[in-house]
Amino acid sequence: MANRYDDLERKVGIAEYASPHDGFAAVVKARYSDFIVHEVDLNGNIARLDKLETSAPAEAVSTPMQVENTEESNAGDANENSRKRKLSESAADVPSAESKKESDDNAANKTEVVVDWDSFTESLCKLVGDDTGKEVIAFLQQDEPAEQFYTLPQISDKQVRRSIHQLIKSAEFNSVVRADNHEGRLRVWHKAFFDKMPRDTFVSGSNNPAKRSNKQNKQKKSEWPRDRPNFLQFVLYKENIDTSTAAKDVTRFARLNPKRGISYAGMKDKRGVTTQFCSAFRVEKEQLLAINKRDGVGGGNSSTKGSCIIRVGNLTYSNEEVKLGALAGNRFDIVLRNIDTGDDNHDTIRRKLEVAGEGFKQSGFINYFGMQRFGKSVDTHEVGLQILKGDFEGAVDIIMREKADGDGPRVLEARQTWAKRFHGVNVKEDEAKASEVEAKYARQVEKMCSRFMMCERSIVSSLSRKPRDYKRAFTSISKNMRSMFLHAYQSFLWNKVASFRIKTGGSTEVREGDLVLLEDKS
Repeated sequence: MANRYDDLERKVGIAEYASPHDGFAAVVKARYSDFIVHEVDLNGNIARLDKLETSAPAEAVSTPMQVENTEESNAGDANENSRKRKLSESAADVPSAESKKESDDNAANKTEVVVDWDSFTESLCKLVGDDTGKEVIAFLQQDEPAEQFYTLPQISDKQVRRSIHQLIKSAEFNSVVRADNHEGRLRVWHKAFFDKMPRDTFVSGSNNPAKRSNKQNKQKKSEWPRDRPNFLQFVLYKENIDTSTAAKDVTRFARLNPKRGISYAGMKDKRGVTTQFCSAFRVEKEQLLAINKRDGVGGGNSSTKGSCIIRVGNLTYSNEEVKLGALAGNRFDIVLRNIDTGDDNHDTIRRKLEVAGEGFKQSGFINYFGMQRFGKSVDTHEVGLQILKGDFEGAVDIIMREKADGDGPRVLEARQTWAKRFHGVNVKEDEAKASEVEAKYARQVEKMCSRFMMCERSIVSSLSRKPRDYKRAFTSISKNMRSMFLHAYQSFLWNKVASFRIKTGGSTEVREGDLVLLEDKS
């Protein structure tokens, strides 16, 4: 197993050591609470969740507007269930997800709109047919689809059209799906594009959610207090969930604009207890604090809901957005278990650990970018390289290909199906046939993609409509994910250069030709 991980590390440039002493083996993250991370911003501020609220008190508005303003309160922290043990100074009030499992009934907040997709799918399929109905549902469940709407086939039966309208206009779904008429055909709009629906084609009716939402959006834009900064900065605390999934959960639970979501400086490991700085554009504090009213869990990327926690706090308005890369580093508290030095003698083990500790003090460590930067399949940097080359087809192929570390049966089937789409087709000589086949397979694979295959789903959704347009397909992936591919390649280059320096110089000391910062202005 150790050799396997050595090979993976060398693949991304992690190949050298800062000290020559004998090392030792140990288990890291045996429990996710063994790995605690605090982000440090560019000003040296450490992300700590020391203010956990469930509501924000109102304040007087200094500039007359049609809204109420809110501010941070220094008193009245919300009472949370105490943890069985203190994991970190930043999270004393947050109950550990390891110590309890919430039931599915408690996993969702009572105020959240819960969509019964199974029931909705069944009702829709009865009206438009199984194939069309499932395609519509797959389209609606995407986070950032390439298309704004799904156009239904021509429906001549007036009663069927009316039934579709009634289903889509139902109160349970009006924040998820809407429809309009265009040239006699119904279009089902994705929630991310409600504000782009033409006003003159809305579904008629005094209770039309599309009209109501458009009016509310205009009011919201015009009513933002003039003296309030645009960005709500906050600390995101999470347990056992990765940053991108947590960000999507916050966006969904707080009902933020899915096109903007929240921004953050860097990714934090899933398997850990982490705090980091984030920001959201023009969001009320009360809206974001709804996250803390949930029953101790986030949505997560686990089949056992309740195995992760998301909390927000330390809310303050700022003119600055938290942008990717805007951090000085991270502070780590790490527990090592099952230490193996190759010797059973306790005195010998202690001496080896002391030597290792002293070497760490004297020589420090090589500041490699860790394996999490390169993804589970260790190929994100390869995607980044193809992007820099302008080879978007190559980038898409890497994302969609079968992974060396193995996938689950459902994911594996989807990847294998996609890989054989051009079998028997001369792509270079028959472009029309290649486009036809790719569109067909894209629709098929889109139905096979699990909800965790966010990049893959976006790609095949785009290719089902515009086959062979790989640049368009790649840009259908969320902006944050596209940036992470490029950052992964930057990290790969850093690791390779750092390893080369240690290998050729044998030391972490300053050497002739180095640029040295004489004055630390930080």
